[in-house]
Amino acid sequence: MAEPSEFDFIIVGQGLAGTLLSHFLLLEDQHVAVIDYPHPGRTSSIAAGLINPVTGRRIAKSWRFEELFLFAKQTYHELEVMLEANLWADRQIARALHNNFEVNEWLRRSSFAEFQDYLFDEPDMSQFEGKLHPPHAWGELRGVAQVALPVLIEKWQGHLSDKGMFILDNVDYQQIEPTDGGVRYKGLQASNLVFCEGAKAVSNPFFNHLPFVPTKGELMLIRIPELEFERILKHNIFIIPMEAGLYWAGATSRYEFDGPLPSEYGRDFLVSELEKTLAVPFEIIEHLAGIRPTVADVRPFLGLHPDFPCMSIFNGLGTKGALMGPFFAKQMANYLLGKGKLDEEVEIGRVGNVEQKGHNFTKPA
Repeated sequence: MAEPSEFDFIIVGQGLAGTLLSHFLLLEDQHVAVIDYPHPGRTSSIAAGLINPVTGRRIAKSWRFEELFLFAKQTYHELEVMLEANLWADRQIARALHNNFEVNEWLRRSSFAEFQDYLFDEPDMSQFEGKLHPPHAWGELRGVAQVALPVLIEKWQGHLSDKGMFILDNVDYQQIEPTDGGVRYKGLQASNLVFCEGAKAVSNPFFNHLPFVPTKGELMLIRIPELEFERILKHNIFIIPMEAGLYWAGATSRYEFDGPLPSEYGRDFLVSELEKTLAVPFEIIEHLAGIRPTVADVRPFLGLHPDFPCMSIFNGLGTKGALMGPFFAKQMANYLLGKGKLDEEVEIGRVGNVEQKGHNFTKPA
């Protein structure tokens, strides 16, 4: 029998989490094998990559935004140089305010010091006159960024392939063997195997005890022949400029669904919301769907398996992956190398502690 190929780490999954974690481990001169297999429902390859300081109808500040934003921007710029790709773009969002309550809340929040760099009223919307169904009012959100995640995933896979570190394989969990010196998988041996599988974590026998709640999101790539713009719109749904004159429109969010493929419900919903937003025709280029590894407290899951410390998980980045991914990928890399600890708010052991305090992990926030 041939001797197994030796690696420091095996990473299962090359979405955003696996891409960023392998990047930081390679910076530490680790020998890494990344295993991935395209499957329906993968979100990193269709995500808009939006980094937003303020989210939701409640106009809530994103968790640890300034800290995470600065680290994300630095990381993506470094990857731009390494991969010779354009990944980062500074943006603004024109956000529809649909009634007096939303206007008053926007004005109230904008008076707080922590919001003053981000919330502005009365943006110039003249280029959209007659082309959008006007809401009650508009607000402008600054300090926004957009990361070309599909480009990053594709470029990083090529980078790994050039180094002989990418393996195309649909992982068979039954062939993962913990050993005295680490973990063995088929012809590979490593000190640790890290699962970065996204929504597939629910069927992973080693980590399916974690309370992931998979969430299906559907979106459309559209063309708007009578309207071209670079600003992101948040009206009834997001409309986000992409490359080649296309716009990302979406997304839905459903906790109950039949499967990973686009649905008739999703199509009808998106078309209806677009018709409520756009006063000009649009053309549907593609209807896509993905399943997010949602976590109820909107924090990722990082940590070692309680019984097999040769296996670990870095998952659950969810809709804020572009923002949180770099910081916690670096933290996870440091932790695996014995150079630091994991924040209690993301460590997998928090599940019991949070549930004891009355947070229901089966109901996403």
